[in-house]
Amino acid sequence: MQKKIRFLLGDIRISIAVAILTVFGFLMIASAEMGNSAGDTTYLTSIMIKQAVFTVIGLAAYFILMHFPYRRFSVYVYWFGYGSILLALLACRLFGGRNGAYGWIDITQNITIQPSEFAKVFMILFAARILSKDRQDENLNELKRYGIAAAVYFVVIAFYQHDFGSAVVLFVICYCVTLAPGYKQLHLCQVVMTGLILVGVALALLVMSEPVTELLKKHADNYMIGRFLAAADPFLYQYDNGYHLIMSLVSFANGGWFGLGYGNSIHKYMNFPNPSNDFILPVIVEELGTVGFIGFILVYGLLLYPIISGSIRSRDTFSRIVLLGISMYFIMHFILNVGGVSGLIPLTGVPILMISSGGSSLVAALASIGIAQNELERINGNQDEDHRRKVQKDAT
Repeated sequence: MQKKIRFLLGDIRISIAVAILTVFGFLMIASAEMGNSAGDTTYLTSIMIKQAVFTVIGLAAYFILMHFPYRRFSVYVYWFGYGSILLALLACRLFGGRNGAYGWIDITQNITIQPSEFAKVFMILFAARILSKDRQDENLNELKRYGIAAAVYFVVIAFYQHDFGSAVVLFVICYCVTLAPGYKQLHLCQVVMTGLILVGVALALLVMSEPVTELLKKHADNYMIGRFLAAADPFLYQYDNGYHLIMSLVSFANGGWFGLGYGNSIHKYMNFPNPSNDFILPVIVEELGTVGFIGFILVYGLLLYPIISGSIRSRDTFSRIVLLGISMYFIMHFILNVGGVSGLIPLTGVPILMISSGGSSLVAALASIGIAQNELERINGNQDEDHRRKVQKDAT
């Protein structure tokens, strides 16, 4: 009976977290969009119908990928998938941009697809496919091929689509999964990569320093530079790039410990951009308070703990790469969103997975969790087999 439940639901902790976050996200999107629906009774209904449709699609992807045999596909199938997503990323420029970014393909007037969200999940599986097998002298060449493939995606998303937030998430995911294989041929390259990352972090901190921000003020009209300056001191740009960040901070303070109650956020009516997406966290804290935010963090931990734990205890490189990549996918989205709306880092427009609105991010997130369940079932199955063999050996 226990095996049947595990087959249908996977890790029960993850299934419970998925159910809670799906319902919670749906309710918070409805509340956040009330500010935009004032004077238009059909707006909120259309938004929630669209979100419900993507939720159903995402849950279908979740359950299908829990048992989907993606390991059986040849490397040529993965390269075909890589090329298909690359074409989709390039095609985005044919459609209208949003706030200076060109990351969407318009399906209908109200429905869009964001290929970069699927690129993040695909690059996790792609890394597992070409880096999981120890090919001795070919290991370094395989790493180089993956690195070039990841670099192409990064350049297209960051400089062609102007979506720096998604590009950073993709970069961190691809970097982390390349550290998972423990082949001796890759050790030096992994050390060098880590050194470059540390240099990059130092440069990022330098950009946020006062001397550099003084120089950047000459280019404050650029929206990306404006976000850096607003993060450094939003009150200097309270009528421009810092306005929405100030409103976000006010919402945090207004929520207190227990919040104003569901649906009672004040600042979602005060021109929040994308209140159900980029700025959904201030709405959550204002309505549910710090206690509600802590509860949300605990459920997120319930979701991620089995995935992170599985990546640590797995003896299979494929599973380790996949679970590490998926955990970093969620963690990076969370860090960039929370850091951005709280003023700790520049705003990136990255949503909180499973909570913020956006069909592509929701479907990609649920699909990734289905893949994680698939790998965890494989790990647990291997452990059950090892235990059975140990019992047989002890009996003889």
